Amino acid sequence: MAEAYKGLPFQVCVPSVAIFSKGVWFKENPFDYTFPATLAQIILVVVTSRLLYFILKPLGQTKFSCNLLGGFILGPSLLGRNQFMRDKLFNPKDASLWATMSLVGGIYSMFIIAVKFDISMVKRTKLSLKIGIPGLIFTVAISLGLGILLASFIPGIKGGFFPIFLFSIISFTFFPDVAQALDELNLMNSELGQIAISSALLIEIIQWLFSTVQDIATKDNVSHGALTFISVVAMSVFIVYVIRPLMVSIAKNTPEGQEVKEFYVVAILVGALVLSLISDAIGAAFFVGPIILGLVIPDGPPLGAALVTKTELLVSELLLPIFYFRTGFRTNIHLFSDWKSFATLQAIIGASYVVKTVAVTVAALCCKIRFRNSLLLGMMINIRGIIHITIFARWRYSQLLDQRVYTQLVLSVLIGNMIATSLVHFTYRPHLRLGPSPKGPRIRNIQSVQSNSPFDILCCIHNEESIRNLTSLLEASNPTESSPICAYIIHAVELVGRAAPVLVPYKKKKEGNKLSRISSLTHHMMQAFLNYSENSSGPVLIQSFTMIAPYKSMHETICRVVHDNIVPLVILPFHDNHQVMVGTNVTASIRQFNNNVQEYSSCTVGILVERGFPGRLTLSHFSYNVATFFIGGPDDREALALAARMLGNHNVVLTVYRIITVPQKLSEGNYNEDKEMEARLDESMVDEFKLRNNGNNCLNWQDIEVEDSVQLMDAIMNSQGDYDLVMVGRRHADSSLRDEEMSEFVHYAELGMIGDMLASSDFCSGMVNVLVLQESRELSRNYGSAFGSGFSKNLGMK
Repeated sequence: MAEAYKGLPFQVCVPSVAIFSKGVWFKENPFDYTFPATLAQIILVVVTSRLLYFILKPLGQTKFSCNLLGGFILGPSLLGRNQFMRDKLFNPKDASLWATMSLVGGIYSMFIIAVKFDISMVKRTKLSLKIGIPGLIFTVAISLGLGILLASFIPGIKGGFFPIFLFSIISFTFFPDVAQALDELNLMNSELGQIAISSALLIEIIQWLFSTVQDIATKDNVSHGALTFISVVAMSVFIVYVIRPLMVSIAKNTPEGQEVKEFYVVAILVGALVLSLISDAIGAAFFVGPIILGLVIPDGPPLGAALVTKTELLVSELLLPIFYFRTGFRTNIHLFSDWKSFATLQAIIGASYVVKTVAVTVAALCCKIRFRNSLLLGMMINIRGIIHITIFARWRYSQLLDQRVYTQLVLSVLIGNMIATSLVHFTYRPHLRLGPSPKGPRIRNIQSVQSNSPFDILCCIHNEESIRNLTSLLEASNPTESSPICAYIIHAVELVGRAAPVLVPYKKKKEGNKLSRISSLTHHMMQAFLNYSENSSGPVLIQSFTMIAPYKSMHETICRVVHDNIVPLVILPFHDNHQVMVGTNVTASIRQFNNNVQEYSSCTVGILVERGFPGRLTLSHFSYNVATFFIGGPDDREALALAARMLGNHNVVLTVYRIITVPQKLSEGNYNEDKEMEARLDESMVDEFKLRNNGNNCLNWQDIEVEDSVQLMDAIMNSQGDYDLVMVGRRHADSSLRDEEMSEFVHYAELGMIGDMLASSDFCSGMVNVLVLQESRELSRNYGSAFGSGFSKNLGMK
């Protein structure tokens, strides 16, 4: 810098600091330089967090807990006390760089959370209101009462109004924290998880307003607080009325089925940093601007989904571990010396946890939820996360509390989360209903449907390619005035760019609909089903829904709909039907979804393999050629029951191949009462089927005797024909079809041994549709099926 001094110019030279090492060959320690030390820090932090997650995930721990625990381990509480770690690897001179990197991770994490947030979900259910409000009111009252009474015994907390805000906010539960934890525990789409998420969501606005007021009210100068408030309001108005229309325009102008232009994604991500800068400049919390920006961006595809998919991995796996490491690094359990104040603060925090758990549990019990589930709901709503950590860090930076109190607050969040998520992980069973069991049977199969009662079918679709085959199957199922068909059509959409799953009834497309892009995709499919309903030969009622959920928990929604409506049959598209359209990753997710429905559904599940053309269905004529293979067992009886219903349709031609295994001589020790019962049930159903269809020219019945599995396979291969559909059960009574040797040749265990062969290219040149049926596992257990579990184990199924 040049200045004039006594008429003479002079220059002060500041030597530049090298950030790169010349190398160990020059006898230099790389950790003495900023660049290699920073790289080593990032590697150590990420590896530590991932290693902890790998070890603790089976115990029900989330990434949040593992990342925060990693910060504690690497910080001054444990390894950070080591001289090399303290002086070389985590040198205080690099603290500002680490702080900036961690805050960038916090900014984008808050921004992504806000993008996923759907304000319309606030109006979810009255049940959530009855549970969420008592949990907030009683917890704040007790925590605030104890806090004000005992604040004088806790040094390190600034006086004035701050204790009121402190002891109120530590009792809050923020929706994003609960949603992220339940998503990792695979409980977001569970019945209890839905209630927990919506209960936290209903009180979210109250809590954020309170947090904003606290941030402004704790300013040193009242006028500064007022100016900050006015500036925040002005920024919010600008974002809502200027930026939001631009975001909506981008979403509307993106062609359907295409991604948002990369330019827009980059501009929005930079905009989040700009608004964070403005928020900090006007005296507000650095995350206020990015959160408001995220809230005005339309969630879901195309814009919200594009932002989430392009940024979430980098933020969650790289930047957030640094953020949590920085949080843990600023804590130090060795500072605890005044154990009386420590016990006082922990007692207040513990009381807030206990009161919230009790309040939510009692409120849930009043809503007729079982005690165990009510208690677990209380634990779910006690989950904390990044929002609490960010608020605590800001308090620490503003010197509203000292490092000892800050360490206690962070430590209580970590321990509370680890306990709550572990208990929920090990004790909650999502497939069990929350309330007491209703009167009467809730498990149904096709055989239980009376000829003069409605036939309910739930059809799940992923794309429009399945529509023609499903409508042909519905038409073939013989809708009549005495037994109409009620079809629940659910369009399954993967949850991307949203925070919580939803199941919404389909309505005709409206402008300005929050789900307009997904509704546009759904509209064509649902309209096709409605058109079929209007032109079907008999009464078919279509009830359409859009289900937006993660594939890993999507089956829970299906199972709830089945249970609530006592649906006897679910039809799922085979995962490999349209692999070219959806991609390999989605195909694998759909396959797991199908397996989960087979495992947990309380009704018969059919997997439809679409290899051929649909039946000849026109406005004036319909014809359908069906073949059914009956070997024996409850699954084959379900296939025969559906075939019997189809045979009532005079446009359906049915061929039944009954495979009869020549009885072998059994020794006394091999006698099995359950197998004998299954054989009697098979004979009874076959006799009834033949009696009812005696003289029906549309039925072709063939008995085929075989001695072993080889002859059985040959018999099936010799039964090829011009079929529109082939039906078979997944599991069979013949023990030779459940041997481990045979299961080695099965490519798709969910189809069973015979179904897998029928779906292969060897049968009818791979040009026939195949429907593989499986009766509810629960029904098989209740009525003594002798083979339900063993066959699945041989095929590697759950």
